[in-house]
Parts: sequence; structure tokens; C-alpha cells
Amino acid sequence: MEDEYRDWDASYVLGALPADQRLEYEQHLSGCAACRAAVAELAGLPGIVGRLSVEDALAISASDDGEDAPPSPVTLPAIAHRVRTRRRRRRLVTSLAVAAAVTASVFGGVALGTGIAGAPVASEATLEPMDPIADDPALAADIQVEGKPWGTRLEWSCTYSGDAPADAEYELVITRTDGSTITVATWTAAGQRAVDLAASTGIARSEITGVDIRVRGTNSPLVRTDT
Repeated sequence: MEDEYRDWDASYVLGALPADQRLEYEQHLSGCAACRAAVAELAGLPGIVGRLSVEDALAISASDDGEDAPPSPVTLPAIAHRVRTRRRRRRLVTSLAVAAAVTASVFGGVALGTGIAGAPVASEATLEPMDPIADDPALAADIQVEGKPWGTRLEWSCTYSGDAPADAEYELVITRTDGSTITVATWTAAGQRAVDLAASTGIARSEITGVDIRVRGTNSPLVRTDT
């Protein structure tokens, strides 16, 4: 792992790298096993971040630091460092929860998908329209599902109709070849359109049969694409 790219993994997984750096890093990943492993460790963060409230995230972060410890830095490299350190000492679920808590504090509790202030994601992805499933889905969406050496990257955009609640919460759900489903991202509608949304998962592209968007907490897809 080259020092130049050591701290790029968390930014890449969270969709915070500009397009030119993202392409540069992907070229680097093709020849660096250590960086591919680092990205794979963090691939599930976007979905987990979206499931935590601000209060829960800050509470977990505070308990992790200890009552007398000074606040830990909440940079993206610090997030990645925490994930790796915790995985050496604790169960996977605990380590990811800590990382998600720190990430939420970085972004002020804004889930990935609502937009990161000061760090827009410049995307060159070619998005394809998703098929409406519900009679009145209240949104239209385009998506790209792209296989990577470490798993799968998803990029999508949404346009909300006038019937969509202003503060509706949505989730991006993938269906695996065995029929199981997993939520990889959540976000809250803001305005009439959401662009440059991104999420990553360690699940291989070949193991994904479909991706859909649904209202958070429901089992009814609004739009879907079969892969």
C-alpha cells in the first residue's frame, strides 16, 4: 500500500472523492492487493451510516472514547483507522457501529445520499432508468450497478413527484441470488431531485439479481432494476 493512497479508502467508499481521483484510485486498486483489502473492509459503511440517528451515533462515539478522553478526530482517515483497530479486538458488528458513529458525526448526522456539504461527488457514471413497480411510485430513478474487485459500487439519482412527502425516507435494497435482501443505503428526500448518490457493498456483482428503492421500513419496491 503506497503512502499516497493510504487514506483514500474511506473517502472512496463513502463517495467523497472527486471523479479524477476516483478514477486514479480505481486504477491503483487494480494493482494493489493491500488497498483492495482495505476498501473491502469498509465497503458496508454507507448503508450502516444511514441507519443511525444523530443521537445514537454521537452516543456510540462518546462511549468509545471514554469519559475522560479528549474527542477523537473525525476525519475520514480516522474512520478507517477505527474500523481496522476495532476489528482486531472486537466482533465485526461492534467495529462497524463505531465507524458509522464517527462517520455520522463528520457529516452532522446527514446520511449518505442527502449530499455532503463542501464535498460534492463528481460522477461520470452512465445511469440507466429503473422500472416503476408501484402504481404511483412518487419518484423516478436512474442507476448504475458496477462490479469492482472488492465487491459492487452503486450510483443513482432520483426525481421526486409532487405527491412525494417532503421528508420521506428511502432505502436502496439489493436482492441476492439466494433471494435474500440487504439495505445498502438510506436517505431523506430534500427538494425535487437527488443526484450523485453512491453506495458500496462487499457483495460481488455476480451475486446481485436486482436493486430496488422503497420507502424505509417497508417491503414494497417503488422502482426496480434487474441485473
